[in-house]
Amino acid sequence: MTARLNPQILAGLLFVSIGTAFLIGSFDLSYGTWRKIGPGAFPALVAVLLISMGIIVAFSGRKSDAGETPLHLYSAQLPVIIGAIVVFGLVIRGGGLLPAVFFCCLVSSFASRPLRPVKSTIYGLALGAACSLAFVKGLGMPVDIIGPWFGF
Repeated sequence: MTARLNPQILAGLLFVSIGTAFLIGSFDLSYGTWRKIGPGAFPALVAVLLISMGIIVAFSGRKSDAGETPLHLYSAQLPVIIGAIVVFGLVIRGGGLLPAVFFCCLVSSFASRPLRPVKSTIYGLALGAACSLAFVKGLGMPVDIIGPWFGF
């Protein structure tokens, strides 16, 4: 008899546990009203969406036959992803949001095979522009789009 735990069920359970932790953490913040939303409403909404997505992924994993394949942890790519986050943190203050997101995408693309540098460059620029529009222009975050390293 084999275990019925497959990668999709594990991923769904991980999403549910992370969402639950963030939902519990948002209880200390004010939710506000519908006209003036407080600081706890957005984390609670994202947590509920993450929990819902985790439940959907876990239930879809029960129907698939992926349980017969062995679980594999891609540990060789983990330092690359952590390095991408470190690069983002190092570039954001001096370079700005657009270059930080761009270099984060570029570094994290080394974790995928095959490496597609042109596609990664386009994705990095598009994601950097979208983040700049959403966070700086839309939400008014006090972050430079292009930082002082570039003379702007």
